[in-house]
Amino acid sequence: MMKTYRILKTFGDHVAGSVVELDNSLAKGLLAAGSIEEVVIDKATLEFQKTIQEKMEKVASQAAAEGARKALESAKASVSGINIHIGASEEDKLIAGKGFKGFGHFCYDIYKAGKAEVSEPLARYVKAAKAAGMNEAVDSEGGYLVPTEHSTMLLEKSLEDSIVRPRAQVVPMGSSSIKIDAVKDANRTSTLFGGVRIYRTPEGGKKESSKPALSQVQLNLNKLTGLCYVTDELLQDSPQSIEALVNRLFPEAMRYKQDTEYLTSNGAGCPLGALNAANPSILAITKEAGQGADTIVVENVLKMYARCYGKNNAVWVANHDAFVQLATMVLKVGTGGVPVWLPGNNTGIAGAPQGTLLGRPLILSELVPTVGDQGDLSLCDFSQYLIGERAGEGLQTASSIHLRFDYDETAFRFTFRNDGQPWWLSTLTPVNGATMSPFVVIEARA
Repeated sequence: MMKTYRILKTFGDHVAGSVVELDNSLAKGLLAAGSIEEVVIDKATLEFQKTIQEKMEKVASQAAAEGARKALESAKASVSGINIHIGASEEDKLIAGKGFKGFGHFCYDIYKAGKAEVSEPLARYVKAAKAAGMNEAVDSEGGYLVPTEHSTMLLEKSLEDSIVRPRAQVVPMGSSSIKIDAVKDANRTSTLFGGVRIYRTPEGGKKESSKPALSQVQLNLNKLTGLCYVTDELLQDSPQSIEALVNRLFPEAMRYKQDTEYLTSNGAGCPLGALNAANPSILAITKEAGQGADTIVVENVLKMYARCYGKNNAVWVANHDAFVQLATMVLKVGTGGVPVWLPGNNTGIAGAPQGTLLGRPLILSELVPTVGDQGDLSLCDFSQYLIGERAGEGLQTASSIHLRFDYDETAFRFTFRNDGQPWWLSTLTPVNGATMSPFVVIEARA
């Protein structure tokens, strides 16, 4: 049986002072707790009260937060003889103040809104912030009509240009291995080409014989591979051309791998890098007395240039981290010094830095060791580096739908066979002066 009660203590959605109809079984406990009291009110008045309360709630939801209470108070004043409580709950006080207890409260209400449970504080917050009519900020009010644009442009980081191969001697190979004859020329203090001597012979005198020393450099093709699986769905549905993407990125990555090996690899089943310590012709310049760790000084650069064989073809290769050291090099003059690399014109540091050192091109690359390690700065004549590649073959590409047919995947395969190594078998001791090499570095400065 339903009876009419006045709410004395706010509970649930009911605020103190409002009048409601409750079932006797529910009212019993509330009466005992002192939360309600029974009132006698005719049905017409009760229905009228409900109508007024619904209208006031509608006014509250449509009005701006600042003016909502004034509208409700005005509605209350227009109804006499009915006690309807407005704005006395703790929740209403919270809304009238900051609205949310804190950022965590706000985030939790956002989370609930995703489950279609919009709290009153969030509803008022959104109401104050959004347009009154249809808009794209709220999905149900127009946002669904605005599609998300997906660009067909794919962002990718470009790789550095090749350093070694464009400057090296490329040897086409008709088989998996090739031996190339080389003349030994390690020491010119008494002979040339490992044993050739030239004499002045008097009339009737006996001629002296001599001969060059020969050796061989061997290149063995090793396989460089790449493999990629792509589902049929991605090939069919992607706005990108996945096949074109794979066929562009993998060859680029293989070129990058080759250049890394030509510079620094140890030669075990791969090319022997020009800057690797296993290169028998590499020449490491001794650091300066008292030189600090992770530094490059102008004396290092001058001595490297002096000891480089093939200066007219050589290029400098430095790690990006070495730039600061190069830019701040100072040539000592008395007790002071002058900068030697940054432009000395009026533009100062505003101008582009020099692209050369001592007239030879400077290449900054991530492929060589960082500053302080041997190889962070090198001066190399890569025309003295041999690269072997299978003649007429180049990069082999293939695709197959059969390898993973039961997975609906297409396999893309990339294969390249190559080898590389310096053809100098040692450094060179000239007839006069210090040892020279086409591959010059600075020893580690730890």
